[in-house]
Amino acid sequence: MSAQSLRALLATLPKVLTRKDVQKHFGSLYSTAYLANLDSQKKGPKWSRIGRKVVYESTDFIEWLIARQSNA
Repeated sequence: MSAQSLRALLATLPKVLTRKDVQKHFGSLYSTAYLANLDSQKKGPKWSRIGRKVVYESTDFIEWLIARQSNA
């Protein structure tokens, strides 16, 4: 995905994503377990908690995806 297409995707995503939402929107690219593993290694996107749920702001998640692409 190009950075431009990721930014366009941002317009279609909810403002806050749970790990399940990420898996729903991105398919098998990012499973809930993989995101939890990245978070524990401090390599995942910036996250917060709402109750028991880990959530990502859509803008933070997209910025993290763009940064991962530019590092590849």
